[in-house]
Amino acid sequence: MDRETSTVQVWALKGFLDELKRINDTMEDRRFVFILGAGASIQSGVKGAAPLAREWMQMLFHRVVSPETDFDSWLKLNPLEIDNWQPDNLAGHYPEIFARCFSGDHEAGFAELEKAIEAGSPSFGYAVLAWIMTKTSHNMVITTNFDNLVADSLYIYGRRSPHVIGHETLAGYLKPLARRPMVAKIHRDLFTDPINDPDGTGQLKKPWEDALKNIFKFYTPIFIGYGGNDGSLMNFLSDLSPRDISGRPFWCYYEPGGQPNGDIAALMQKHNGVLVPTPDWDQLMLDIGNLWGYKHDDQLKDLERYTKDMKQTLQEQVLNTSREGGEDIKAKLLPKPKQEQDKSWLDWTLEAENKSTLEEKLEHYQRAVEALPESPELHFNYANWLSETKQKEEAVRHYKEAIILDPEDYEIYNNCALVLESLGEKEEAELHYKQALKLNSVYTFALNNYALLLEDLDDAATAEVYYKKALEFDPEYSKAMNNYICLLLNQKRLEEAELLLHRALDLSPEDPVFVETKSELLFAQEKYQDALNTIERALELDPGSQQAKDIKAQIEQEIKRGKKGDSHRKK
Repeated sequence: MDRETSTVQVWALKGFLDELKRINDTMEDRRFVFILGAGASIQSGVKGAAPLAREWMQMLFHRVVSPETDFDSWLKLNPLEIDNWQPDNLAGHYPEIFARCFSGDHEAGFAELEKAIEAGSPSFGYAVLAWIMTKTSHNMVITTNFDNLVADSLYIYGRRSPHVIGHETLAGYLKPLARRPMVAKIHRDLFTDPINDPDGTGQLKKPWEDALKNIFKFYTPIFIGYGGNDGSLMNFLSDLSPRDISGRPFWCYYEPGGQPNGDIAALMQKHNGVLVPTPDWDQLMLDIGNLWGYKHDDQLKDLERYTKDMKQTLQEQVLNTSREGGEDIKAKLLPKPKQEQDKSWLDWTLEAENKSTLEEKLEHYQRAVEALPESPELHFNYANWLSETKQKEEAVRHYKEAIILDPEDYEIYNNCALVLESLGEKEEAELHYKQALKLNSVYTFALNNYALLLEDLDDAATAEVYYKKALEFDPEYSKAMNNYICLLLNQKRLEEAELLLHRALDLSPEDPVFVETKSELLFAQEKYQDALNTIERALELDPGSQQAKDIKAQIEQEIKRGKKGDSHRKK
């Protein structure tokens, strides 16, 4: 096709990009859909149709080769007897070559495709595409490819799982104006019997026709890396009326590869479309992304944060599994011996928690924070063990060091507040509880602990608010439930306490703490014998509870004296 003689519009890249920006800025109801072909996958290490077709022709050649035959000469003879054979354009005969090469064993053909696809990983252009599909309204891809480059890039770079429609029976789920990124694979997914033969690629399945007609009412197509060699999508597009497509389509072709074939030019001419000579996939996507606000530095920072969070989550899960598991689990998760400079915070922690005695644990943690003084995790874990050994001032020091290193971790503030409270530093403890809840307003541990502190500060009304919040976010949080019941008992609100206690015992009828609290309620109701029977039941459930023993002694004393006493227990 010649620019001077053809009537189809050919725009320079700059004009195309200006048009995309203008439409994006002035037409909020207009969306673009990316129509991707094999050319969009080449820079990701996925072989395109041309090299694959050549490889398969070589396989056929080796089945019939004679010593004196030259491969390229053999190609010119149209050995497969394909109509309109073009030995220099094997990509155009890709379906026929695939069908002939793997006739009788299509599974072997699919294995070849799988090998070709799995060799690739999303190139930079796909990172930009992921940003576009998650940060703008242009969130749809229609592709003839079998690979998962779009979906993988969305998960890796955009932290979104797209709705992938990989079979025509699901085409009805391809909805315009969807909130979630969508990927339509019109030749099916690699793992759902991909369409790769002349019959399948020659005619678009009817469900796809209906779905795509609906899509093009709302989306302007941008074709990238698509050679138009299959009849299915090309025939479908040719049958559409120009009124069936929102706006004018843009067909981007790789400029060094030459202008597209006449069928593409005719298609663009029919739909008032535009041909655009472009650089490679990565550069083109960068140009499109930049005009819509893409910044690679911001994406790299997001990726770094996300990767760090994922690693941190995995490390914490490993640690929790070790703590909650038996000795065999601990042994399996214990890290292999390493030099100190090569250990992570998790390595140090697993080693410390595997020590036999508390003294050994503390000694190992001390070595750990000396080796990795910038690890908030090690300071936090060390502080937790220090608080267990009553070395509370030292625990606070390490909690505060952890806060300096990671001021966004609400658990550190909560645990530090608990120790500060036990040291009598109630005002500072309150500040730490508030900061924990500022960082995570639904952190039920801090809600419960702060409520207890407020009770201690004689602010029962505010404490009740925080107990209610804790139970709103976790209706089965037993400690908050029991503490709230005790607050109601102390305020002589016995009917409310009884209602909440019934709920608690319905959830955990054998919980000795709830049984103890029930005995206190019965005591406050002056049902002393019932209270005594109930506290004895609590002691059967937890014989070592000193608190239950104290309650029993109080009840027995009251029965002996024959008069009512008051209980001021708070947990």
